[in-house]
Amino acid sequence: MQIFIEKIENPNQEFWIWKKEITNRQTGGIYPSAISNVGSGISAAIYQKDEAGHVTQIAQLQLPDYEKLVEYYSAGKEINLNYTYIDDFAWLGDELPYEVESLPYTEREGFSARCALLNNHGEPAYFHIMQSKLKKGNLDFSYSGFFNLILDLCNLSVEQGNLVFDFARFDHSNISVGMIACGGNPYFSPEISFRYIKADTVKIDTMLMSQSLSLNFLCAKTSNTTISLDPLPTTFKEICFVKAAANTVTITNAEIDTVDIREAHIDFLTFQRCKFLEYAEIGGHIQELHINDCINAAVWKLSVPQAQTLTLSGTINTGRICFTDFVSAIPPLTAASSGDPAQLLMLKENFRQTGEYENEDICHLYFQRSKTKCERNRLKKAGRYMLDGISGYGTKPFRMLLVILAVIVLFGTLYYCAPFLSFHGASTWLEHIYASGITFFAVGYGDLFPLNTITKMVSLTEAFLGVTSTSYFLVLLSRKVIR
Repeated sequence: MQIFIEKIENPNQEFWIWKKEITNRQTGGIYPSAISNVGSGISAAIYQKDEAGHVTQIAQLQLPDYEKLVEYYSAGKEINLNYTYIDDFAWLGDELPYEVESLPYTEREGFSARCALLNNHGEPAYFHIMQSKLKKGNLDFSYSGFFNLILDLCNLSVEQGNLVFDFARFDHSNISVGMIACGGNPYFSPEISFRYIKADTVKIDTMLMSQSLSLNFLCAKTSNTTISLDPLPTTFKEICFVKAAANTVTITNAEIDTVDIREAHIDFLTFQRCKFLEYAEIGGHIQELHINDCINAAVWKLSVPQAQTLTLSGTINTGRICFTDFVSAIPPLTAASSGDPAQLLMLKENFRQTGEYENEDICHLYFQRSKTKCERNRLKKAGRYMLDGISGYGTKPFRMLLVILAVIVLFGTLYYCAPFLSFHGASTWLEHIYASGITFFAVGYGDLFPLNTITKMVSLTEAFLGVTSTSYFLVLLSRKVIR
């Protein structure tokens, strides 16, 4: 994609970006009416040429007076770059970001670049605002466009506002945000806002936050984009990805009050070494969800019916975990549990405390199956497979009832068919089934009894199976009913 400009006559001083409704001439709207205070008075039409060769006008903006911009920036004056096209970044100085970090803080009256377009030709250029205190307003880049840039916004204090990128567009750019302090405003608590952004081939990083902030990606639409959030050593008040689309979102080393990720489209969502404090709702089209080595002291609500992988490895739960549909979460969870079956035990205890006993049994069943797969002793492994088959490791009592009935019929048929087995008073198949039943349940009426030693030994075997099987069935049934 190429961006190029054409200088034009603009006697009415009408400027717009993306579509003509986002203009300084509209009234009663949310777009800024004030244009740049460092403008050159020269207007330009900005065109975009896509890979197919189609040319589209995407903006009509003012070109800046770079000498005036350098003066204002050096003196710490208020800078307004609204409706401005910028393709030269020398006014920021020639220091690289790590060189600026060693400089003392600079007080600035304010900085705004709403509805601006910042475009770099060739290798990505640095656009950094660092070591600064903004006295008034937001650090505002709403509706702006960033093309082929490396944004470094670190060691900043926005004393009476927030860091705002709402409705901005990013293309082949990196955004690094760290050590930000915001004062907030009457409508929102201190936050970094990326609401409704559009991004293609972008990387967004936050790190080493100096203040507890909210991070908002409401309805963000991104492609080929990685978002990495690491707020050490402070807490995120809220992380919001409601109705957002992203490829990879990674959140590490974070203490988070609230997580709100509803109706999201995220390919890979990872929480690593995080602590959840109040409430977390995660749902939508999430292909892989990894919550690893975390501590949950909050209430989780998980709804990920289309997840292919779900891991909770190493996670400690002291709160509550609720699934809107745990059955749909079983395949991705059990596919990942072979590496760490302890996560099933954690969920089993969680469901026991919340009274979701069906889900508790499911976790117990799959935990035992994972242990069976790891068992190396063939005899023990065979026994565990048998236990799974007859009762689902104690979770399916009615399957055990069917096994009992099958054993009675099997022995009764054996008594009837085998010529060396005989009972006094039994001649038909049903009479031998009756003989098998009273033997299995140790009734002992005395109307039927074995006639030879072999029949007596087989009867003793059946009686032993009957006592143990019946006891086991009653235990399983009472566990189901009583709880």
